[in-house]
Amino acid sequence: MAAVLTRLLAGDLPELVKDPLGIFTRLARESDGLAPLRIGLRRAFLVSDPVLIRRVLLENFDLYDKDTPAFRAVRLALGQGLLTSSGAFWKRQRRIAQPAFHGENLRCFGPVFTRLAAACADKWEAARSAGRPVDAGTDMMKVTLTAVAEALFGDDLSGQAEEINRVFPVILEELAHRTASPLPAPHWVPMARNRKLKEALGSLRSIVDSLIKRRRTQLDNFATNTSRQRDLLTTLMLAKDGETGESMSNEQLHDEVMTLLIAGHETTANALAWAWVMLDLHPNEQERLHRELHEVTGGRPVAAEDLPRLPRLRMVFLETLRLYPPVWMFDRRAIQADRLAKTNIRPGDLVIISAYAVHRIPSLWADPEAFRPERFEPGKEEQKNKFAYLPFGAGPRICMGMSFAMMESQIILGTLLGRFRARLAEPGPVPPSCQVTLRPSRPVMLQLERTARP
Repeated sequence: MAAVLTRLLAGDLPELVKDPLGIFTRLARESDGLAPLRIGLRRAFLVSDPVLIRRVLLENFDLYDKDTPAFRAVRLALGQGLLTSSGAFWKRQRRIAQPAFHGENLRCFGPVFTRLAAACADKWEAARSAGRPVDAGTDMMKVTLTAVAEALFGDDLSGQAEEINRVFPVILEELAHRTASPLPAPHWVPMARNRKLKEALGSLRSIVDSLIKRRRTQLDNFATNTSRQRDLLTTLMLAKDGETGESMSNEQLHDEVMTLLIAGHETTANALAWAWVMLDLHPNEQERLHRELHEVTGGRPVAAEDLPRLPRLRMVFLETLRLYPPVWMFDRRAIQADRLAKTNIRPGDLVIISAYAVHRIPSLWADPEAFRPERFEPGKEEQKNKFAYLPFGAGPRICMGMSFAMMESQIILGTLLGRFRARLAEPGPVPPSCQVTLRPSRPVMLQLERTARP
């Protein structure tokens, strides 16, 4: 009786929680691109056909929103930031923020990334000299956090990095638990999990609010000095609503900073951690990258100007994102009726897209479980359908920071590889852990050797 009741209330959710990657991958491979599910009491569909994904994310973009159980859970941490908001408010916020990630602003980030990558390499050299392994996952978190804070917020959060990296896993684990529950308890109920989440969010909120307060005191100088380059936080503070003339409130600013901290450092750090795992499993690929890097940089830190001459580095990172996309799934709620293939989608239905699963469909990717960076050589057939490769999403809501993340990741990875050979200190499988993002399930501890100069 209990099993029947659970099935009635939870639908397919309990089974999905046990093995989401395996189930989504199997359904994506076995279905005709649309597999029915039930999430709690709602109808849901796993969409895996690139044609249908294009319809949801681009052609009929306005028929879907983000009012889903998963995004409601994430809003506890991010509020109404760019990742979670919808409609006119989202369009306004994106219009304000987008210029910070393109053109001259993006080019100015390159030296920041190079300097921070070089500092991380120096830290790794000290560990190598002492015969100590390095915790690549933790160090990637620290360097990407510092990069986001400096490039986007014009601030130094290195002093808070340890606390931020302490509370982030707590927040992500608790949000993942709420997403996986068919009837999550309201966040104000005084239970252990809610108290744990509240404490972690409170700590992070304090750091973010202090950052905003510091910038408020400097705002007059930024507003009058038009020759000074403005970071994104200043741009958001000085922006005015075109209709009301109002500036963003502290609550809105808080939501955007929280969003950019998580989306701008946690996802990139996880992708870099997976890159180290892949290079351990494929030492020949690591040697190939060493040769490419030494030919271009001679062992010095990688600069943004070097990236066009480092094609293999880019291909390795793109292939890592294919196999282990940090944003491994996302969903949408239908707000109007639609039709996907031969199925009528009703208002309120959930549409689920799993990048992890789509990236493993044999008809889209030959030998999909294999690590083959050459898939991303220019002109290769596999990369022509942008709706079959989704580490950054697609359509109008494609990740705004994609170019930022790609530049940052290649500079960090290339700078470290230019100086070290890295192998896992504890060889063996590193299964993925499905939380809000796709993390390695154990620390990525690396034993380092100095690379030989050419």
